[in-house]
Amino acid sequence: MSSTPSNQRTFAANTGLGLKLTPSNSPYPRAPRSPHKPRGLYESGLSLKRIIGTTVSSPTAFDSLSSSRTFAYTAGAAAVLFTVDDSSKTSQRFFRARPTATALNAAVPNSCTPSTPTNTANDGRNRSVANLRDSAVPFSPSTPHTSLERSDSPTLKTWTSRERIKAATAVSLSPDGTLLAVGETGYSPRVLIFSLQDTSSDTPLAIINEHTFGVRAVAFSPDQKYLASLGTANDGFLYVWSINQRTAAVKLHSSNKCTSFVKQMIWLGSSIVTIGTRHIKIWRVEENRSVSPSKRRFALDGTPQPAVVQPILKTLAGRNVLLGPLVEATFTAIAPISDHKAIVCTERGDVCLLDDSEGQKLVKLANTGFFVTCLAVDVESGRVRIGGRKGRLQSTSMDELLSLSPPELPKPFLETSSGHDLCTMGYAADTLVTVDSNNSIEISSSNSDVTNMGVQKILSAHGDAVLGIGLLSPENRMDAAFFTWSANGTIVFWDLDGSSKGFVKVEVEQLSPGDDDPVNQCQVVRAAKNAAFLVTGDKYGVLRVLKIVDPSTHECELETRAHMSDIQDIALHESGNITLIASCSRDRTVQLFRLLLGEWVLTQTLDDHSASVCSLFFAENGEKLISCSTDRTIHIRQLVKKDVGSQDIIAALPLRIITLKASPVSMAACFADQMSKFVVSLLDRSVAIYEIATGRLVSSFRATDSEGAEAVVLDALVVGRPSCIPGGPTILAGVSTTDKSVRVYDGVTGVFLDREFGHTASVTDVALLESDSEEKILISSGADGTIMIWELAPTKAAETQDFPSSARESSPPKDTPSTRPALRRVLSRAELAEFQRVSPVTTPTGNRSPPRIRRKTSRYGLSSQSPTLALAPPVPHISTKHFTSASDDSSIRRTTGSRHRSRSPPPVKEMRRPSLASLGSRVRTKSIGNFSEFGSLNMATEQACRTLRAYRKKLLSSESVKEDALKELDQELRLTAVALGEKSLKSKVISETVLAVLDQYSDRLVSMFDEKLRLSKVDSSDSVSLIGERPKTAGDSVTSETSP
Repeated sequence: MSSTPSNQRTFAANTGLGLKLTPSNSPYPRAPRSPHKPRGLYESGLSLKRIIGTTVSSPTAFDSLSSSRTFAYTAGAAAVLFTVDDSSKTSQRFFRARPTATALNAAVPNSCTPSTPTNTANDGRNRSVANLRDSAVPFSPSTPHTSLERSDSPTLKTWTSRERIKAATAVSLSPDGTLLAVGETGYSPRVLIFSLQDTSSDTPLAIINEHTFGVRAVAFSPDQKYLASLGTANDGFLYVWSINQRTAAVKLHSSNKCTSFVKQMIWLGSSIVTIGTRHIKIWRVEENRSVSPSKRRFALDGTPQPAVVQPILKTLAGRNVLLGPLVEATFTAIAPISDHKAIVCTERGDVCLLDDSEGQKLVKLANTGFFVTCLAVDVESGRVRIGGRKGRLQSTSMDELLSLSPPELPKPFLETSSGHDLCTMGYAADTLVTVDSNNSIEISSSNSDVTNMGVQKILSAHGDAVLGIGLLSPENRMDAAFFTWSANGTIVFWDLDGSSKGFVKVEVEQLSPGDDDPVNQCQVVRAAKNAAFLVTGDKYGVLRVLKIVDPSTHECELETRAHMSDIQDIALHESGNITLIASCSRDRTVQLFRLLLGEWVLTQTLDDHSASVCSLFFAENGEKLISCSTDRTIHIRQLVKKDVGSQDIIAALPLRIITLKASPVSMAACFADQMSKFVVSLLDRSVAIYEIATGRLVSSFRATDSEGAEAVVLDALVVGRPSCIPGGPTILAGVSTTDKSVRVYDGVTGVFLDREFGHTASVTDVALLESDSEEKILISSGADGTIMIWELAPTKAAETQDFPSSARESSPPKDTPSTRPALRRVLSRAELAEFQRVSPVTTPTGNRSPPRIRRKTSRYGLSSQSPTLALAPPVPHISTKHFTSASDDSSIRRTTGSRHRSRSPPPVKEMRRPSLASLGSRVRTKSIGNFSEFGSLNMATEQACRTLRAYRKKLLSSESVKEDALKELDQELRLTAVALGEKSLKSKVISETVLAVLDQYSDRLVSMFDEKLRLSKVDSSDSVSLIGERPKTAGDSVTSETSP
């Protein structure tokens, strides 16, 4: 049997080797590794444990079983199956499928399928793997790694921007509770059919790819023989699929166009009913009739002709219902009460009866008096519940509703205290489940009255886009594990079971509607130890400190506008009697506050960044403050104390500046190997680790996946503690808005560990909760309003499954000279200048007085510019000792880029060209009168001043200066000071005041170099020879020579 599907829009069946193994819980199966790529002793995998919140907005995103306490709803990219047992214990199961997932059974459309456009993306990087998806060789857990080449694995396919994670918008449970259908929305949406009998949550039984824009609704027939899938209005198709009862394989049965805006779809006996805006239509699903055998025909020569195959696909017949006086109504809810009757409600509160037993009739029964959004009918008890906006709920008996005349409901309706609109409701056995617009789920008794709902359990949700997550200490006043916040200032406290422990509402001030300022929102929230107080920052730059008295009471201790623009980050430090708050903003400043005598006082404003400051934190027990900015710098400051009277004043002094190659995105501190370090993610999709003490780059890696096929920009970095297991990884987690995933890496080696998805909007934040044991909990939040709790468990990798036997037994490749990298040792211009300075051709021997050195250097520079000079001074043998300064990096890069032009090092003539070009460019910008000063002493003096100013800024960096370079620079500065003194006395131009300033400046330079030498750990003997006796000032030396 051929395994190639007959349609490009269907996935091939994943037959593997015919063995059905228990798949992993990850929708990202690990691709076969390269034989030469080592695998760590332990691997950490993410598994979804709980989802807080839903994304249900209509009745099509919810379904329940009347035979058990089980219901399903959508939450981001996953469908959640929620079960309540007899002891009121709850459990969640999650069903997701990656964009490149393959089904166990292929969907087989008929050859006469309507011509819908093909959903295969035409992106260039997708064309190379287009045939892989249609081939029948997908990766299977049972397939050995040697049977699939690394380039042939479908898991290595790079997803295009339109093939990312898509939202689940429709669910349906089969009547017997064995199957779950999930519909997606987005580019190339799918209908996924999962089995509920095993734990396979990420391997669908069938995948249907016939819809093009989105799936509005899915529904199983009462006899479970068919599945109906309805596309959005832009999609315009309604498909009916026949389901194999044994294998759950699907086959297209019939279809037709449906371009109306549909609100809900149900099965009414053997027919399908769709309702929507001025729309009620009944679609007849006919059984397949057996085709009578046709008479065999023969050609003129007597050869038999092939029989003509009659098309099995039928057109789905549909007929609109006459609406009568409700022709302009919008029908929002429908529920069947028998095989031919259903109750239909309009948006304005009309309750109608749809009768399909003898013709199609629509009869108005009553009016609720409020806008209706959902409907639930319990056929066994004969109870009808109608829900609407602002939480209004009406309950009545079915017999009373059908016998009402005139059409009105005499009983008053109930308006819930929450005031949120009811999105959907349904009966699950003896319980009533309602979902409101705040994404909260309420489970109550089905026999309870409207006035007394008898609520059994409430599944709380944040109710808005979650902007961030904060962890709390184990013992806190809120008795919670973490908290989340949203843009409207709502802060909700949660435990790990997903139960809400309380909330705090922070005031978010809004300007008048006429202003052009953006809408204000809460940007950052940080909590102190034991949740004693909260610190918040909003978009207008207002910083607030809230004191938590109890879970329902808080007091505002500080409210001030600390910044002129958005507050990007807030850091807290509590140690003994010192409590500090640091905030950074887009206004390029960092504010430092301190708690003194119960009041918050502004200690210092730091404005040394030149662009927006995006992140900061305290390090080394509050002794250092580190901040990063989009100006591609990281500033490390030392916090020092100064006693003034009876109080001590704290200030932040600049310690060092680290220059980055790209703008930073996120930064986090990590402490490992008794050395304080921090991690920073950059906009070039790399992650770098630096030492705080020295500013040295320890390591860096690109944020790629398991095979390095795709790199992403990591945000919201968190770093865990070093693992207690030998060989265990140090967890480094972050979120990626590129593919809406949560990624985990080894913080020491940078090895990719795992990634998971579930949020349909951008992933806003992530937090890592570690216990004393090796149990690690990862919490992620998304703009879709959901909060997902992941378990990060280390699993020991089996070496026998990682490498083929041939790769394990073969000897390592032989190290031959041809396989080694080519030797390179490029000398910088400073190093070449050193060799030219000590060369006997260019440097005179004998007494080296300052005037002779200056004249010889000038004459040599003029001669090097002469076109008649053909040969450069000979370069002596290169020793192992370098003579480079701290600013040689740029010279090394420029020399490396130009060495392919010739095999020999650049001559001296080429060294002078950049300076001449730069001088020429400066001269062109000036007036013609200054051209006569080209190469004069005044211009050289100005250039020397600019060079010294730039060099002083370089001294603040973390780079080390070589001992020989320091000795030489110290000697040149002293000799230059002596020569300037002689020049001033001879020309009588420089006054004594200028000489005093020059001496003071010389003393300052010498002290700076002495401090630099002291920090370079030079031997005591070298230090004495380096410092020596300082030469006298220029005035003293001349006086001693001229005095009798």
